[in-house]
Amino acid sequence: MPMFNLPSQDRLVARELARRSMVLLRCLARVAGEGIHHLTVVLATQDETSGDVVCVEGQCLIDGPVLNEDDETDPIVFVAFLLATTATGVNAMLAARTMDLDGGVRFMSWMISDLVAHPATAEQSHVAYCIAEERDLSDPVPPAVTFMDAPALV
Repeated sequence: MPMFNLPSQDRLVARELARRSMVLLRCLARVAGEGIHHLTVVLATQDETSGDVVCVEGQCLIDGPVLNEDDETDPIVFVAFLLATTATGVNAMLAARTMDLDGGVRFMSWMISDLVAHPATAEQSHVAYCIAEERDLSDPVPPAVTFMDAPALV
């Protein structure tokens, strides 16, 4: 059963946005290097009835540049969907934690707008880490975590 029932013209647009989202995720998998990548996307939007800001979060694991996009229940499809919604004028934060074989964690982040990734500095990634982990900026960071300047995703 399809995740969304869309008119046929809208399906073409949705399919193109999904393709662009998967390209973005593949780029991230390539530049992040070796290891298992835990991705978190946080999308902030405004509730139409109450006006409150609502955050929608999606998470998935990537262990290489080959991604399964055929299974609608795979978390990567939901993460790609959240990224695709940035084409509607909403921004999202994309955070990547890469687990090294020695137990270390490299943390990078990007601000996503209209499916374009804007790399964050190591300092900005620290803020993104605190948002993703629901921590205060003054909380101590585990010694295994290293914040990195995010590379461009092209």
